[in-house]
Amino acid sequence: MNYNELKSWYESLTPTSLDNIDQYYTEEAYFKDPFNEFSSRNKIKDIFLHMFENSENPYFKFIEVVEAKDSLFITWDFFLTIKGSEYKIHGSSFLKISDDKKIYYHRDYWDVGEELLLKIPIIKTFYSALRSKFKV
Repeated sequence: MNYNELKSWYESLTPTSLDNIDQYYTEEAYFKDPFNEFSSRNKIKDIFLHMFENSENPYFKFIEVVEAKDSLFITWDFFLTIKGSEYKIHGSSFLKISDDKKIYYHRDYWDVGEELLLKIPIIKTFYSALRSKFKV
């Protein structure tokens, strides 16, 4: 897998460029994030299409990558706008690469509470109270 090519594809992702997903993912690629878990390149594509349908100007910015022979660990920021409000989600992805240089395992790690829920005022109040109760 050419990391720079993957980085470029992700950082300039559009609904049209998603047609090239088969260059990067195997057909039965496993995917897991805080909301989804399945094995299907088409469903991975659907997640990104959903992202474009439900937000304005979504994009990724890769921060750092750790490369091994058959895997990548990438930290990233994801930027999006919903109803005029801008959001940034910080996270990371662990990718395993097949012999044919495609992703067959994609696991995203990000804190739903900190990165998303704390941006909603009523949930932020409740979550903050709960957090302070368990904080040492």
